[in-house]
Amino acid sequence: MHMEIFPAHLRDLWNKWELRVLVLLSLTWQVLLIIFGSRRKYASGSFISALVWFTYLSADWLATVSLGNLANSQGAISNAVALQALWAPFLLLHLGGPDTITAYALEDNTLWLRHFLGLLVQVGVAFYVYLRSWSTSPLTFIAIPVFISGLIKYSQRTWVLRFASPAQFEDSLISVPTLQAQAQAMDFTPHHDSDELEFLHKGYSLFPILKRLYANLSLRFAEGRRSHSLIVKKIEDNNVQQQSHFAFKVVEVQLGFLYDLLYTKAPVIYSLPGLIFRFFSVFSMVSALVAYLFFINSHNNYYSDIENLDYYVTLVLFVGAILLELYALVSLVFSDWTIRWLTSKNKSKSLLQSSIINWALCRHGQTRWAGKVSQQDLLSFCMKKRVATYFGIDFLFRICFGIELYWQRTWNPVENDLKELIFRNLLNKHKTLDKGLFDHNALKELLSFKSNVLGNHNFSKKIKWSIELEFDHCLLVWHVATSVYYYSTPEEKDRKMSKMLSDYMIYILLMRPFMLPKWIDRVSHVRDTFREAIKILQQGQFHVKNGADAARMLVQTHRRTYQPLKQLRRKNDKSVLVDGCRLASQLQSLGCSWKMICEVWIEMLTYAANQCEWGSHAQQLRRGGELLTHVRLLMAELGLSEQFDAGMQGPPTRSQHESGSDDDV
Repeated sequence: MHMEIFPAHLRDLWNKWELRVLVLLSLTWQVLLIIFGSRRKYASGSFISALVWFTYLSADWLATVSLGNLANSQGAISNAVALQALWAPFLLLHLGGPDTITAYALEDNTLWLRHFLGLLVQVGVAFYVYLRSWSTSPLTFIAIPVFISGLIKYSQRTWVLRFASPAQFEDSLISVPTLQAQAQAMDFTPHHDSDELEFLHKGYSLFPILKRLYANLSLRFAEGRRSHSLIVKKIEDNNVQQQSHFAFKVVEVQLGFLYDLLYTKAPVIYSLPGLIFRFFSVFSMVSALVAYLFFINSHNNYYSDIENLDYYVTLVLFVGAILLELYALVSLVFSDWTIRWLTSKNKSKSLLQSSIINWALCRHGQTRWAGKVSQQDLLSFCMKKRVATYFGIDFLFRICFGIELYWQRTWNPVENDLKELIFRNLLNKHKTLDKGLFDHNALKELLSFKSNVLGNHNFSKKIKWSIELEFDHCLLVWHVATSVYYYSTPEEKDRKMSKMLSDYMIYILLMRPFMLPKWIDRVSHVRDTFREAIKILQQGQFHVKNGADAARMLVQTHRRTYQPLKQLRRKNDKSVLVDGCRLASQLQSLGCSWKMICEVWIEMLTYAANQCEWGSHAQQLRRGGELLTHVRLLMAELGLSEQFDAGMQGPPTRSQHESGSDDDV
């Protein structure tokens, strides 16, 4: 006996609506992607990231399934069939995707050949649907400009993915030396009264260096000197705070340009062919919509077999496609790329033009980077009760550990005081390097962690043991010590900055370990340290109300006032909690200043930034960006990078991988 799960009337209803729902959903997904696709560049929260992830991965699937249904639903040739066949080129437009996002992650660029194969298959299916519905109806000819627009849109996406792939990106740089590209950019960089315009043009002039750094290509040491002269603005009274603000804003502009090249259609849309295709696409859509409305409304009897529902679905597809193109066009006009081009020469501008440019600059100045750092604090994390730990269910703790870390993270804005401290540290490094001739060994020593972290403080020998550990162990020990020591001293600026950097670096260790150098068994000792702190703070003898209580309990336990730490440990436990408490006690007994502790964290930050590969930095651009990435680029443009090669002299050659002009884009 055949049993039906769904009633016949439900199946009939779904069969009637299936194709129409899929097509409209595909259009809705395109609207979501074009609006939110670019916002992830400056959004630090998880909602937009999750939304873009879901819509990006399902958008192609929706369009593909819709095309498959169109191919299967074609029956006898009629106007109704010809109208539904008109939906196929719209689905090609959807597969081409919006201008604001072509790749969700860098891996999509690497897999551009897979997208090219998808282009061939989907275009073939759409052409098959179109040919099967071929007739003398005007609808057949109305579909032609839409089909061409869809083909162009899909081809552009595939070409951009190929351009942003590592091999092609590197190859595109081998045409003009970086110094020449910088000189060309500077020739078109007049002085501007607007600070935002100056940030924009200085960032663009330094962009060739960033592209070369991302491609892991060598740079001349002379290029480092030039980038230093551009990014260190000459300010009266040598105001480091103003210099740091200028330098970080210039870095923001450059990283915004890099994001556009790697994740959007910038290589196409900011070019003459791209503009031509854009206007052709808009004109084709508008003319096809006018023709559609004219023939349908003026020949009601001829098109009587067309259902009203299909008529309105097609109308929605036309209007949606036109609005998407207009939205993309407006975004193009008010982008950093266009504003830089419009203001590249000193031209007399009307008051209206100046107002529009200033408005666009202010808007973009707030949307280039999230401007926040994620925070994760051991004490705050470990004070909260956990059923898995309370009942000793170890495997459940392992499963829930990462989930809890994700939900308990917080964000703090990157304040100007912190930028100034970092910039001052990098300037001091540059001055040390600039005293003599360029020497790779001297640079490597300067950028190392253990030789600089404690400086020349009198008590450095007593706590030197804390920096002789592996970097990840050292980072965790200093985080525990900073968190404990934080509650035993009064409020001050360096205290706040130290805590912020400590919580940020532990977040990187826990949630973004790929941005740190690679070590063995990193996860175990971090998890064991947190587990041990949880057992101490939740042992039930005392009620921990706040961070101060938690810090006090950890120190007292370390001093064996309560149950010895070693009795709380399992066999082969890799916790470094006892070392962190020991360091906190030493910091307190020695009366160490927060200025020194802040310097330690800045050294850790700069070391980690320099050790991270550029590919990992670029991955974070799609998550709102990381302070670590901004510091890495700032270091490089101050000459603090091992990618600079003093031996590169004379004209560039392909073997030297000389970089190209950014005028190509």
